Amino acid sequence: MHSRTDEKDILFQTFAEITSLISLGRDNRVIFNKIINIALDILPARSVYLIYLDNGRIVKYTGEVQDRGRKVIVEDLPESSGIINWINREVRLPGAGDGVFALDLNTLASECLETEDAAASVISAPLIARNSLLGLILAVNDPAHHQFTEDDIHLLTIMANQAAIAFENYLLYKKLEVESITDGLTGVYNYRYLIRALRLEMKRARRFNTIFSYMMLDVDNLKEYNDRNGHLSGSRALTNIAAILKDCSREIDIVAKYGGDEFGILLPGTGYDGALIYGQRALEQIRQFKFDGATEGLLTCSIGIALFPDDGNDVEQLIDRADTALFRSKAEGKDSIRTYRDLLSGNRS
Repeated sequence: MHSRTDEKDILFQTFAEITSLISLGRDNRVIFNKIINIALDILPARSVYLIYLDNGRIVKYTGEVQDRGRKVIVEDLPESSGIINWINREVRLPGAGDGVFALDLNTLASECLETEDAAASVISAPLIARNSLLGLILAVNDPAHHQFTEDDIHLLTIMANQAAIAFENYLLYKKLEVESITDGLTGVYNYRYLIRALRLEMKRARRFNTIFSYMMLDVDNLKEYNDRNGHLSGSRALTNIAAILKDCSREIDIVAKYGGDEFGILLPGTGYDGALIYGQRALEQIRQFKFDGATEGLLTCSIGIALFPDDGNDVEQLIDRADTALFRSKAEGKDSIRTYRDLLSGNRS
């Protein structure tokens, strides 16, 4: 039997370990694995299940004690599973807000515990966060050796509460992490993330002797567009342009809001030819886009391109060279692309 001191130690240990995992940016899979292993440590259970609802998916974590140690298996349950229907039914019933739920034993037995001994005992606790039922945690004993006690149920409830809190904190952590690197208006990366990405890409390019292109894009005549249509329309236009740039990009490309009406685009492993193809495709899509549902051609953009390592050996120099090419593009009529190489040779793209 566990003493009160043991319970407090377990609660503190669980909370400390989960908090550490969250602060390290670990995902909920790592956190739930830790919870299952701690449950196997403190309960007379041969297996522990954590059933978790993840945006309509049902994920089952199964932790088992075996002859050679333990293993935790993660699997998706079929979409037709009765678990969702049962949980949705439970959260609508009176008392659900108090954390009172009735186990659907038939559903659990057929969909979650089909490999368990029918003579085994099962204890469970719901995963509840802000009155929302996220799933549940179950422990199954070995009927030949151990029986669960009230203390075991209490400890499992502690584990379930920590699992729910961990998931809430994980979501909050990820939300704050995304917000810290994302431009709030357009949804693309922000300046801070762009600079970090450029530094990392330079290190990678030097190590593997590769190249990459950096592109500066500026919206032509956005001030006049704002004066004519209003600043809200201008903000929507920037969001539309960001979406077009992302649509033109590969998964490895980085599109970021540089500031004001400028975007920075990082194209790993791409030389001038590939960058020009990207830029021409983006400019054409922007020309054809009907901003605010109006006619095409209301806004255009200008682009400047610099190549690493040919045009710059550090972040500041590379950005400056792309910006110089952009300035030339705007000075020569806008809605066009210039490379830093063009400026050195006197050519036009």
